Amino acid sequence: MRPPPTVTVERSAIADIGYGLLAAVDLGRDAANLYAPRREFAGLAPAPAPAPAPAWAAALQAAMRAHPRDALVLQGWPLRAPSLADLATPPVAPALRTPWARAVAAESRAAEVRAFAPATPSPATPSLASLPALLAALWQPLGVEAPATCRVVDCRPLGPHGRTHTQAGMFVVATSLDEAGDHPLMQIFHEAAHPVTDAAVFARLGADAQGARRTAAGTPGFEVHRVLEATAVAYGQAVLEAHAPSLLPAYRAWCLRCVYSD
Repeated sequence: MRPPPTVTVERSAIADIGYGLLAAVDLGRDAANLYAPRREFAGLAPAPAPAPAPAWAAALQAAMRAHPRDALVLQGWPLRAPSLADLATPPVAPALRTPWARAVAAESRAAEVRAFAPATPSPATPSLASLPALLAALWQPLGVEAPATCRVVDCRPLGPHGRTHTQAGMFVVATSLDEAGDHPLMQIFHEAAHPVTDAAVFARLGADAQGARRTAAGTPGFEVHRVLEATAVAYGQAVLEAHAPSLLPAYRAWCLRCVYSD
């Protein structure tokens, strides 16, 4: 049996900028919407008053709605871009890349950020102590293909949401570790279920399902997204029932906040 993966925790200026941009754009009833006033769900807390929209937000919002497939690429790009210059040039249609690049330029100047490397480590997070064992249980079906390292990016603009990227044996997951209680642990746990369940869902739905996926409610591809999420949630519950039943109340609380609230 493989040893549990190594878990590292850090901050990333690139992720902070990129997801800060996405959190300023209201995508409406879209599962990928990070818009800050929508961060509190299910009546758990009052939504904060919206801040004035940045000057670049309207153009970026229109471009993301006009290019939904490329807009999904942006959701992972802040974790994939190796530098601030690369953050401004995602592999998307020019009609979306241009307003995105303008937004990156504006916010980079405002924030006076440093370069991506080296990242700034976050303080040790005791609430993630059980994460290596949970990941080992989740990724057992992957066998030798399971990532050896999980890089957790503490990204405050994401709030309770999560984003991921997999590269060369490393699973990269971003969320805010400022969220209360076990929410960050459960968010990371859920994101880590997708490498196991997504492949099975796409195999069942057919070769065209991955390209057809959409996150906006009411669109034809939203059903693909719904099945992907429901399968990952169900798998996560089964793993906790077998390996960490004491975390089931935290998982149910996470579900109520992030799965069944929209």
